Amino acid sequence: MDVMQILKDPQTYFASLSRPPVELFCRQLLDLQQQSQVSAQQLKALQADKGVIARQFKHAQDDPDATDRLKLQMQQVARSVAQAEAAFKAVLQQAVRLVQDQAPKAAPPLPSRFTRKLADYGKAAQFRWIQDPQDPIWRAFVEQQAEYASVYHLPAVQTAIQTAFGHSSKILLAVDQGAVIGGLPLTLVRSRLFGQHAVSVPFFNYGGPLTAYRDIAEQLIEQSRTALAADTLEQIEIRTTLQGLPFPCYDKKVSMLRRLPALDAELDVELGAKVRAQVNKALAHAPSVRFGGAELLADFYRVFARNMRDLGTPVYGKNWFAQLLAAQDLNTTLVVCYIKGRPVSVGFLLGHQGVLEIPWASTLRSANGLNINMWMYRQILTRAIAEGYGYFDFGRSTQGASTHKFKKQWRALPVPHYWYYQTPTGTVLAANSPDNPKFKLLIAIWQKMPIWLTKLIGPPIVKYIP
Repeated sequence: MDVMQILKDPQTYFASLSRPPVELFCRQLLDLQQQSQVSAQQLKALQADKGVIARQFKHAQDDPDATDRLKLQMQQVARSVAQAEAAFKAVLQQAVRLVQDQAPKAAPPLPSRFTRKLADYGKAAQFRWIQDPQDPIWRAFVEQQAEYASVYHLPAVQTAIQTAFGHSSKILLAVDQGAVIGGLPLTLVRSRLFGQHAVSVPFFNYGGPLTAYRDIAEQLIEQSRTALAADTLEQIEIRTTLQGLPFPCYDKKVSMLRRLPALDAELDVELGAKVRAQVNKALAHAPSVRFGGAELLADFYRVFARNMRDLGTPVYGKNWFAQLLAAQDLNTTLVVCYIKGRPVSVGFLLGHQGVLEIPWASTLRSANGLNINMWMYRQILTRAIAEGYGYFDFGRSTQGASTHKFKKQWRALPVPHYWYYQTPTGTVLAANSPDNPKFKLLIAIWQKMPIWLTKLIGPPIVKYIP
């Protein structure tokens, strides 16, 4: 609920609070409501006067004296309009400050898994592989390292990947005197077309070594080389936010994170008039939104599959999203926005440790001009604040790309990604991603395919493009 809505209906706002507001706060907000109504009426009347004067210019165009009088009147009413607008804005700002004073002041710190300022362990570890992501040893270690673990270190994610795509996983453990001090999950992605690779973690933004020690993270990546020969791999890709490790690195990607205030009204002010105007443009089309789970999967996938076809990208199978939604250890939500009952914009949400992330979002091209995508993100941010999240993760983008600029306008800040590589020769292979220039022709062909065909042949292809 934004501040104008609060002033329009203070009683509904009072009822939405987690605890009853104090009497003084209620009186002050009701007084501001009255002031805003008076200011709005004055502004409306002055704008009407301005319109009347503007229409008189047409009839006075042959009378210089009358034109001069009208210009003087227009200048006077324009000053009055500006003063009334400033007064109305001042009332809104007072209301925002008043509401903010009722909210908790402490903003949550950025989770340690993004800052990754690690100490050194100071000695070499021993290493061993385990084959089962559900191994109690790995599950216990992930729980122990909750401060540094991403949601993608959870065994449930590796299990979903295995079930949906058939890729096997293995985990390299760093051990000292019987205690696990680090781990690196790898998923083996084998294809005759795309080659033999291992990724930590595929299909998502975060993964890499899980440890409280920088030197152990380095040792884990170095020791992962043993999988090159043991599993006949051409390349190992390690996705992490840990900077400055001594391995070949790709660092052109960033995730965009935005700190969330305690109240939606505060966010409305922080976003600024330009973003608010883009969001409100969608209201002319009477959009509606639903948040839910598997019951929304058909609508979600209808929009997602069409958008992937239009982008020239093979689409995931519906089963992939079903697996994630069904995983009990994952906090997943689908969001679907409708216009006239038709799904036009969708997102897949994943919450973990105070951060709500959107790994996938899609909007129909036919709805791009309606600003429904902006409206959807605003609804998601409102829900994130209501559910107590401290940050929203807009997901990964290439720096300078259009998606990066879209996320930046929400005043999100970059978290750099560092993707490290291990290869038998030390030469990094070209990425199997839509950004690779060699796929330009294939993308153009894919965009012309019927959607039913992309749904059929896309999943067997995209499973090898992690």
